Amino acid sequence: MSVAVKFGARMVAVLLTLTAFASACGADQPSSDEGQVATTAMTQQATSTTAAAGDVREQFMTGAAGSDSVLGDLRDADLGCVADHLLASLDPDEVLALSTLGPLPEQAELTVAALEACDLVLSLVGQGMVEAFADDPGLPVLDVECLLEGVTSGDLVPVLEAQFEDPFGVGLEDREMTILLARTPIMGNLMRCRLEAMVAAQGSDLPELCFGLADQVAVMMTTVIEVDVSGGDLTDPSVLVDLLAMSDDIFVWLADEVPAAQRADAVLVRDATTQIATIMAEALVGIDGQSTEEEALAAIFAAMTRVQAEVDIDDADLDAASARLRAHVVSRCGQAGSALFDLIAGVTGSPLAA
Repeated sequence: MSVAVKFGARMVAVLLTLTAFASACGADQPSSDEGQVATTAMTQQATSTTAAAGDVREQFMTGAAGSDSVLGDLRDADLGCVADHLLASLDPDEVLALSTLGPLPEQAELTVAALEACDLVLSLVGQGMVEAFADDPGLPVLDVECLLEGVTSGDLVPVLEAQFEDPFGVGLEDREMTILLARTPIMGNLMRCRLEAMVAAQGSDLPELCFGLADQVAVMMTTVIEVDVSGGDLTDPSVLVDLLAMSDDIFVWLADEVPAAQRADAVLVRDATTQIATIMAEALVGIDGQSTEEEALAAIFAAMTRVQAEVDIDDADLDAASARLRAHVVSRCGQAGSALFDLIAGVTGSPLAA
């Protein structure tokens, strides 16, 4: 017990003794004096309670700092804020246990509410994700600010609650976590930031073309993840049409970004992908989840027949232009450029495959 608490308790005891003595000496004392003594006693008791809470707050900060709990890396000021909010709803013993062991499943919602009130949800989730990816030496280092761009605390409250409600925690590799993150802007950021980090790892003086291409590819890859998370099928004709349109957007963008010497190649590839995307979209109108497999295959076969007949670009010329365009981007962006093209080709079978 702190000195302040002991002193407060002694003062209350003295005042109670004086009150009893005044009562024993005679009942003719003015009632106002009795009221004053009672008020003073209650004031001192409140001071004692405040001191006790302050003591728990200090112990909470000491217990959490450097611990293995989710709160272990927070600053003292942040820990103090969390303790204050927790003490409004939990007993001191529960708060102290939480500081070192982390929250119990039934304390998840209350703990997340305290973290949100102290404006800590974003930093806690963001830093946790960055550290988790840092454990994999095969992945580039992520930037927290990039990861949290456009994300709000409200977006991530369900993520933290799920993490705390599971006694064993929910890892980034778990499908439940993937589904939760897919409902927030952080999933799109995750793909974009990982691709940008992959590009940045090739060197600090790369042209903006490299990072712009990474952002373009990230849009398509985020859609791929969203389809998978929602239980969709990437071979579904309607999904394929959407992905082809996104692939076309990439080549439209690329044709405007390459130097004049490579523009003819970029335009030829762009025109081919635009024609293919348009034909596929037209041929697959009406094909959806209710269509039979035979109907879908017939529509795709019809689309490919139209592609062969209507895309007036020689295959050899398209292959040569694609190879030159790819070589140019790889020369500027390193192997990251090659990896980006592989991602595009893996999703849509674009002409930029190796």
